[in-house]
Amino acid sequence: MLALTTVATAQTKQTPPPAGPAPKIELGKYEHFTLKNGLKVYVVENHKLPVVNMSLVLDRDPILEGDKAGYVDMAGQMMRTGTKTRSKDQLDEEVDFIGASLSFNATGFNASSLKKNLPTLLNLTADALLNPNFTQEELDKVKKQMLATLASEKDNPDAIASKIRNTLLFGKNHPNGELMTEKSVENVSLADIQNYYNTYYRPNIGYLAVVGDVTPKEMKKLLEKSFGKWKKAQVPTHKYDLPKHDGKTQVVVVDRPSAVQSVLSFTNPAELKPGADDYVATQVMNTILGGGSTARLFMNLREKHGYTYGSYSSLTSDKILGRFNASASVRNAVTDSAATQFMYEFNKIRTEPVTAKELANAKAYLSGNFARGLENPNTVAMYAISSARYNLPADYYANYLKKVESITTADVQRAAQKYVRPDQLYILAVGNAKDIADKLVAFDKDDNTITYFDATGEKVDMAAAKAVPSDVTADQLISKYIQAIGGKANIEKVKDVTVTMNASIQGMALTMMQQQKGTDKILIQILMNNSPMQRVIINGDKGKMEAPMQGLNKEMTAEELAASKAESDMFMMTRLDKLGIKTAVTGQEKVDGAEAYVVESTAANGQKTLHYFDKATGLLLKDVKSMQTPQGALTQTKSYKNYKEVNGVKYPHVIETVVGPQVIKAEVQSVEVNKGISDDTFKI
Repeated sequence: MLALTTVATAQTKQTPPPAGPAPKIELGKYEHFTLKNGLKVYVVENHKLPVVNMSLVLDRDPILEGDKAGYVDMAGQMMRTGTKTRSKDQLDEEVDFIGASLSFNATGFNASSLKKNLPTLLNLTADALLNPNFTQEELDKVKKQMLATLASEKDNPDAIASKIRNTLLFGKNHPNGELMTEKSVENVSLADIQNYYNTYYRPNIGYLAVVGDVTPKEMKKLLEKSFGKWKKAQVPTHKYDLPKHDGKTQVVVVDRPSAVQSVLSFTNPAELKPGADDYVATQVMNTILGGGSTARLFMNLREKHGYTYGSYSSLTSDKILGRFNASASVRNAVTDSAATQFMYEFNKIRTEPVTAKELANAKAYLSGNFARGLENPNTVAMYAISSARYNLPADYYANYLKKVESITTADVQRAAQKYVRPDQLYILAVGNAKDIADKLVAFDKDDNTITYFDATGEKVDMAAAKAVPSDVTADQLISKYIQAIGGKANIEKVKDVTVTMNASIQGMALTMMQQQKGTDKILIQILMNNSPMQRVIINGDKGKMEAPMQGLNKEMTAEELAASKAESDMFMMTRLDKLGIKTAVTGQEKVDGAEAYVVESTAANGQKTLHYFDKATGLLLKDVKSMQTPQGALTQTKSYKNYKEVNGVKYPHVIETVVGPQVIKAEVQSVEVNKGISDDTFKI
């Protein structure tokens, strides 16, 4: 038995045979033809299911939008808002009736349906494509959506980091670096939308991928009938200068005073074009460095040091300018330590060969992803289009696995040395400059100084921004605010007040009602169809939170009660001393173009809130505070606009609340003062 066991064990430990050579991939056949109007069509037959998918790509140069930044994306959305013969609702209804899908963007469309409904889908697609009806009503809706997106991004550190990173790489006078603003959105007119459509929605720059239960012959006949009237025209081309990188690592900080963690980003330009000879080597290298949860950056910064929930990198090819980027969100206290570990990993992969195991795992990962992608027939069509757009060799994708298999440790090191440049990085940090700037200054290889930007991509003189005239105090600013909304005497006349607002969250129409009596009786309700979704009740030294739909019925702790009182009291600024809140002026900043002083308040529990007071009017423009949630730290921003006077006191009639990606815009419908609210309203 022992002998048999020994033999069996020896057999199981035998070295497996070496892997065979990487196969040449048979991508599947496709047929290409060009319509008379110049539209290039790639058809991939797949008769397994009676379904057809179509994807159009318009191959145009990026467009500098200037003071109307955003109009290109708007034009793409407007392509699906109705035609000259069908309203948006009618178009939606007809698409839904045949169980199809149809969506447009600024550079094409995606459509799919059952084979039997393909003629109908083509008819609907052609109507939207050739006869769009741009109306002011629909443009206003699109603008509203884009403004909501901007509001959610305004204090989102990841969104800010992405925008400033592009500004650093491309400059604000390049389409990839310019930033959309509320003003640029408002500047867009119907004429801009129509002009974009007339200029760039042309078949001769189009590539159409068709995949599914069709033959090239029947597809050509259907397309000639549906898209034959789509007229070609000369489409303008654009070339833009890129900013010169000075060849030294620079530290850039965007100050978000309320942030308790920093978004760290390390990026450098990379001359990596689509289909470059060393492209596959760069992907193997990046997979090892930061391509997933087993890559070096993740294992170092999360598993070994516990600085972050995740850390990743990417190396992107682009016909204008490729770029390398690595990033993580880290606690303020470890910002410099995290940056040190990033730089350590960048230098290590450049100077030391990767291990055989790392190389083998990266190759297996990339090969597996490629093979899985081929299970989708759409991949074949898009590969064909990419080959045509970027002038790739005909067998580029067919030989992909061979290219992966041929990569050596020396290839990986050469790719790292060429494209990961720790000596030429932009080190961008979005966070509390007071906590992190001094920790990062040593990484700047220019002159050990930090460059500051605001969230709109403008350079900031931080010393000037933080400087406040010696005769300006927090007490003065708060007194000016109290006077601006009506004065303490008028505020004290308010014995009770009811504010009713309309709002929407993710398309749901809501009614929000806040009632207050005296200083310690407050009721806040959020209603949907007159049914309560949430209620917060404060009555003296007791408080309660209710959410019937979630089964929540909870009495507040003393700490929660104090925080809720400070948050909900409409006239909190008149009672800071009684609430034990300390204040200090911390600087100056622009809020939607208005110059504002920043006052930091600190509650007894340590919660800090930033209040932005308009220098000219004294009115409160916004509050910002950071909150700890199960999902991590989130920033809550409340903006106050459109102040109107009611019974001698001004109330903001538009209140916009942003928490993470969530945006709630509430518009006041009525303010009722001194109506004799019963104490029973606040009964717990």
